[in-house]
Amino acid sequence: MLKKLRAKLFISLAIAALIGVIFSLYANTGQLKESIATFDYEVLPLVLFLSLVNYMIRFVRWEYYLKALQIRIPRGESFGIFMSSLSMSVTPGKMGEVVKSYFLKSLSSVPISKSAPIIVAERITDLLALLGIAMVGAYSIGYEKKIIFIFVAVFVAGIAVIAHRATSQRIIALLGRISFLSKWMKLIENAYESSHTMLTGRVLLVSLLLGLLAWFSECVGFLFVLSGLGVHLKLLSASFIYSFSTVVGAVSFLPGGLGATETSLAGLLLLAKIPKAASVAATFIIRASTLWFAVIIGAAVLSYMQRRYATALNGNL
Repeated sequence: MLKKLRAKLFISLAIAALIGVIFSLYANTGQLKESIATFDYEVLPLVLFLSLVNYMIRFVRWEYYLKALQIRIPRGESFGIFMSSLSMSVTPGKMGEVVKSYFLKSLSSVPISKSAPIIVAERITDLLALLGIAMVGAYSIGYEKKIIFIFVAVFVAGIAVIAHRATSQRIIALLGRISFLSKWMKLIENAYESSHTMLTGRVLLVSLLLGLLAWFSECVGFLFVLSGLGVHLKLLSASFIYSFSTVVGAVSFLPGGLGATETSLAGLLLLAKIPKAASVAATFIIRASTLWFAVIIGAAVLSYMQRRYATALNGNL
């Protein structure tokens, strides 16, 4: 799997480089260089620290999900598994994070059908948390709210279906009548039971709260990036721009949201009447401090985990 990861990273780096060239030309290369050169790099450690806060809170949520599903593994092993998955942030919709399920299966014999729904629950609660932040920001600055309401309505409806066992069981029964799905019904039923546990009641509320705290930390980091460029926005305005752009990237299902997130970030900054060069510079800096920072950390931990548990993994990764 490491070879596949390297291939994905090279492809994503190539896409990121192409996006960088296009945005640089759009913003005027000379002005963009000047804007980046004047950035107050003393705030960069704080921005990176806030990104780390995001990862740590999401790790707490990962641990909470494992406990909810009664999956017990050593804390250090769990931390390594979670951090390794950050290397998969450049896969479409981050679904490459299913690497966590492969680790759990190889190291602790946890069926993939039992643990994989955690990845789905993480993505759903991340999107709901980001949309919640975006809604608060949109209200505070008077941005268009209809699109956000539609996104929220769809996700809430989906969670409501999962929470209502009778409705979900009827849907699963209907799926069982489809010939090519019938052989997967046991896996689907197991996956539903796990999803039902994580997307209802107290587990859902706690995971949403943790998601809000995690993503708000990166919103604050984005505010510091803007201040480092001499751009002054209110916290809720910056939070709306960052959270909504992250959602756009996630629903695009492009690797790491590449292209979609950058375009949304720069576009919303321009709508906020931020100069073109500063808008593109802020986009480059925050993406380097969040997405690519996570990929670098994740790749390093994944490499360590492969060496540390080479025998148990037995080539599966």
